[in-house]
Amino acid sequence: MIRRPALLALLLLTACGGPVMPEPPRPPDLTLGLRSDKPAPEAGICWAGAEGRWFEAPCPDLMTSERIATLQRALEVRGLYAGEITGELDKRTRNAIRKLQAPLGLDSDRLSLAAARSLGLVPIELSLPEQEEPTPPPPDAADPADVAET
Repeated sequence: MIRRPALLALLLLTACGGPVMPEPPRPPDLTLGLRSDKPAPEAGICWAGAEGRWFEAPCPDLMTSERIATLQRALEVRGLYAGEITGELDKRTRNAIRKLQAPLGLDSDRLSLAAARSLGLVPIELSLPEQEEPTPPPPDAADPADVAET
């Protein structure tokens, strides 16, 4: 038997259209980071692509067999990879990467950093505002510690 408060809450939710659901996250636009010329090498930043379509990519030292296996599982969950989880960047894995990225504007079998971030494979860089150092309070003339010394 349903109690009155629960029934009332159910009726009110139904009448007002139910709880407000948040919008699903939007897929990244992988064309935003494309560069026409290959950028100069920088520490910790790697680039992939060719002929006017250079994009930031995870550096090779980050693509360990464990991370590639995680990539394969992430692609499998999205219905893009149907092979065995091997931890190797083989032809099936590269085809699945292309299937992921092509609809997002990047037709490449090399994983872009933006796609890797959207899959949760690499950390997302946050730009937080710099914190100001607190200014010390001015010395108080009536501080009891100063009075005790005299």
